[in-house]
Amino acid sequence: MIKTKIFLQGFGKPSIDYQINKWIAKHPDYIVVDIKLQSNVVDDVDSYWVFRDALVIYKEYENQKEKRNAGKSANH
Repeated sequence: MIKTKIFLQGFGKPSIDYQINKWIAKHPDYIVVDIKLQSNVVDDVDSYWVFRDALVIYKEYENQKEKRNAGKSANH
């Protein structure tokens, strides 16, 4: 099954790459299919802000699904 996760960067949040790499490190059982990145600039009178968001498209390893299904069967 394909799943998605959204990451946001701006106003003091860590960089997108830091957030995504941290998330990937916590989920070694996920396969990243694609990452879509978007940047927006908000121009103020004497400054500007850059906001970024990323959509990570991923799926779980097939053997992890089988492992979970085997565990559910054993519990019933």
